[in-house]
Amino acid sequence: LNGHPVDKELMVKMCGFVPQHDLAMQSLTVKEHLCFMARLKMDQRVSSIQQTRIISSILQDLGLYSCYFTQLGNLSGGERKRVSLAVQLLTDPPILICDEPTTGLDSYTASNVIGLLRQLSSRGKAILCSVHQPASGIFEMFDTVSLLVSGGRLAYFGEVNEAKQYFSKLDLVCPAAYNTAEFVVKQLNTLPDTLCEKFKNSYTYLNVRHEIETVKRSVHNYQLIYGMDEQFLKFYSVQSPTQKMQLKWLIWRSALDLLRNFKNVLLRFVLYVLTGLLISSPYIGTKLNQEGIQNIQGLNYSVITETVFTQSAAVMHTFPAEIPVLLREIGNGVYRPAPYYISKVMILIPRAIIETLIFCFVIYFLVGIKQESQSFFTFATPVIASAITSSAYGCCVSAMFENIGTASLFSVPVDLISYTFCGIFIQLSTLPIYLSWIKYISRFYYGVEALSILQWNHIDNIPCSSNP
Repeated sequence: LNGHPVDKELMVKMCGFVPQHDLAMQSLTVKEHLCFMARLKMDQRVSSIQQTRIISSILQDLGLYSCYFTQLGNLSGGERKRVSLAVQLLTDPPILICDEPTTGLDSYTASNVIGLLRQLSSRGKAILCSVHQPASGIFEMFDTVSLLVSGGRLAYFGEVNEAKQYFSKLDLVCPAAYNTAEFVVKQLNTLPDTLCEKFKNSYTYLNVRHEIETVKRSVHNYQLIYGMDEQFLKFYSVQSPTQKMQLKWLIWRSALDLLRNFKNVLLRFVLYVLTGLLISSPYIGTKLNQEGIQNIQGLNYSVITETVFTQSAAVMHTFPAEIPVLLREIGNGVYRPAPYYISKVMILIPRAIIETLIFCFVIYFLVGIKQESQSFFTFATPVIASAITSSAYGCCVSAMFENIGTASLFSVPVDLISYTFCGIFIQLSTLPIYLSWIKYISRFYYGVEALSILQWNHIDNIPCSSNP
């Protein structure tokens, strides 16, 4: 690029990419989203006050100041597109690549977006846009157009205002009052091979080739004389955030998202209380005698299975929605995978612990198998461990598959095998050697086994029924 070798890392820093589909945490406000991106994308030597000023300036330029405290999920299509553009402008990149910037927008909003891009190009930025069937007014707002057909073949490259004249020379005359862009697209779909061949043999193509060679020579000579220019020095010297800093801001964003969805958190707490009441109700009054052994083991199994299924299902039905955002942001170099995973764990674990404690509290004191209150946490510890393990399992399965349906299909046989070999349905000591190892990969086995040991380890004998 400009005579310099450019690797992927530098190209990511120098190019701003505005995607067709906007992916972000919908619960965050415009201010919070831009602050998060500024902390992780901008040079770390830029102070927070300077970052705030830059954000305010960009919002003012893009007409987004009125949306400063609006959640991303409540923005219109045009506003979302401008927010995506604002994110890329934080680092002031010399190159902007926009994928379908007008898709899904009405003609007025689309015209405004392209108008903003024209303003940016007038400030010295190189802006590349891919568009399909733009309105006539929008098509004419571009300076240069590259017309491609299937296979990425070039059918025309040149000034927009010369495109109609070029096609006229090929006896393809655009009718009066007809949208030039629609006419051109129609010809590209009708005569793709012919147009590509004619362009290769045209003076326009030769002029483009000559211009490219001239630029190559001039840039090479410039670099020999003047060395590296300021644009490259600026991005070479950018100080990226440490992984510790990435972790800090990822936790901040996840915590905000959790608070914005606090109603769901409260609902989950209520459901855990109700589930605890339902599960414990058949076991109320269970005695430590011969008849109560099966009931107590059944309760242990019910507690573990409910915890395992609920925690893994909760993650599997929420985590997939974050994966596209995760892949987009990692691909753009915003942060690394490790800080994201740690931040996710640090949010999931406290939630799993609190929910499990509520669940265990209801069951433990309602059933009343043990009366010593200090042993409650002994009862809850293996259940909490099962909850944390199940959350991790849910994250793993969600990351392996693209959608919830496929992840659920995978989980069904895995869960069936896991709870079959947990020790409730079959005596594990009777298993043949080629099957005995399966219990060690069962999420249910460890929880049920731990609760059983804690329940029966201190009991030397139990009353037996007088009836044979």
